[in-house]
Amino acid sequence: ASADDSDALRSIIMQSLPNLSPSLLVKLRKSRNHVEESVRTVSEQINAILDAQMNQAKETLTELLSAGEIRKLDALIGQSSRSGKLDVAFFNVLIMNLQDAAESSGDEGGDGGDDEPTASRLQILRHIYTRCQEEVEKTMPPGKALLNKLLRTQEAQIRANLYRHYLTPQANTISTPDGKQIELKGAGTRPVLVPLNDFIEAIDEAVLQIRNVEQAGGEDRESAAMMVESCRQIAKEARIIVGETFGKDSAQVQQLEDGLQPVFRPTSPVSPYIQGIKY
Repeated sequence: ASADDSDALRSIIMQSLPNLSPSLLVKLRKSRNHVEESVRTVSEQINAILDAQMNQAKETLTELLSAGEIRKLDALIGQSSRSGKLDVAFFNVLIMNLQDAAESSGDEGGDGGDDEPTASRLQILRHIYTRCQEEVEKTMPPGKALLNKLLRTQEAQIRANLYRHYLTPQANTISTPDGKQIELKGAGTRPVLVPLNDFIEAIDEAVLQIRNVEQAGGEDRESAAMMVESCRQIAKEARIIVGETFGKDSAQVQQLEDGLQPVFRPTSPVSPYIQGIKY
């Protein structure tokens, strides 16, 4: 906050934003009264920057909704991803529009009657959400990308296929036109696409982030608990698939259990997996 002018301060904050913890960011956004002038100045700049990002997000979503046809929409989503427009602000705006469309339709699928325009809007927003998530996942570390994909996949069978595809070795096979699988001789098996350590780390970081935001007041206790439970469910399902592949007493199952034990069964009430990380 000792920068010579507001433009310099804004530049410093823009560079620092990616490294700010969720809890600190929430606190700074709320720090407008009864604080030192320097803190209030930083708070005002942060809010101005995030408000500008929100406006940009609205413009991006409006552009996508105006695409007119699927191929053009998919091309625009790819361009938006490469331009860095598919950020947190964009997904916040997109989710708010999804919720509004779902509530306006009376149900999440629509019935084709008087609500058909709203249902069509809901379907388009769902397609945009899925495609944007897929684009963002391409830039994520493998463990985080897989966790993100699993959390947005509602069908249990599809999640099971994802666990098997990413967390277990894959045989080198080809499919014949009649649907048969032929294993390539001498090819052996391919290594797992997502190492267990990466997957464990992704779940660990996700739970810590949820708790940080909750402790900072950015999320209520019930919502935070539901998100942590979703991560726990993913961990339980992954353990079952890994056990089926490697054996229930295998080193891989033990690795999952040891890595996630502190996350979901903390031994202290002041554990960061309960209280978040104190910055």
